[in-house]
Amino acid sequence: MLEIKAHHKELKREVNSVETKRSIDRSTKSWYDLKTLKKIKLKAKDKLYAIKQKLHS
Repeated sequence: MLEIKAHHKELKREVNSVETKRSIDRSTKSWYDLKTLKKIKLKAKDKLYAIKQKLHS
């Protein structure tokens, strides 16, 4: 579980970095990269949440 949590935190940092770059570079590629990265982060968060639910039930 700690590995997944660390992976999610790393993705969160990366998303924040890409969002900062996106505010400067408004190209289609930067939008696509941000959108893709957010989807990956959301999947990691869902996986973490599922594991937490298993532990608490």
